[in-house]
Amino acid sequence: MRGLLLFLLTVSVILAQSFEDFQRRLEDVKSLKVVFVQKVQYPWQSKPDVSKGTFYAQRGGRFRIEYEQPENTLIVSDGMQVMVYVPKDRTAFLDRIERNSSPVVEALFLVSRPLSEVFELVGEIDGSKGRTFILKPKVRDDYFSKVLVEVSPRGDIRSIRVEEKSGTNTTIEFLNVSTNFTPSETLFRVKVPEGARVIRP
Repeated sequence: MRGLLLFLLTVSVILAQSFEDFQRRLEDVKSLKVVFVQKVQYPWQSKPDVSKGTFYAQRGGRFRIEYEQPENTLIVSDGMQVMVYVPKDRTAFLDRIERNSSPVVEALFLVSRPLSEVFELVGEIDGSKGRTFILKPKVRDDYFSKVLVEVSPRGDIRSIRVEEKSGTNTTIEFLNVSTNFTPSETLFRVKVPEGARVIRP
């Protein structure tokens, strides 16, 4: 029994140290650019919906998502408001960011909250391409129930799988990552394109 307890304690320490290393890497990120593939699996569909695009983020809640496939869509936030613009329809949806906030998203994608503040590490899987952290939100989040973060041996994120309470699972594969770049002044600016129809809640 004592040997088993020592083994479990050792595993816990290893998990904590590796997770702490990962947290420290994220804490050093001030800005982020990711080329990604997103796969959304709905409970009522056999095949996932696949999207491709580029994601930018900067501490303070500023972000920009440029979807290129299956159709062009722009989502941008300056940290106070968020705009979703669909060029095909020339329609811009505007809303306040606090109405669309999530601790899970802020910690993992916007690097605006410490991981240890938002998540509890409940497991870890070693694979041929790196490790996968299994995280459970320990703060209230109306959308998400569990997150799996796959990291390379260097500690870089390879993919994030988010499991929603509704049964929908979203996997985001990181194809190309740049960190701590200097964004342009207009990258996170919320500006409605000329001639677009504006919809507010």
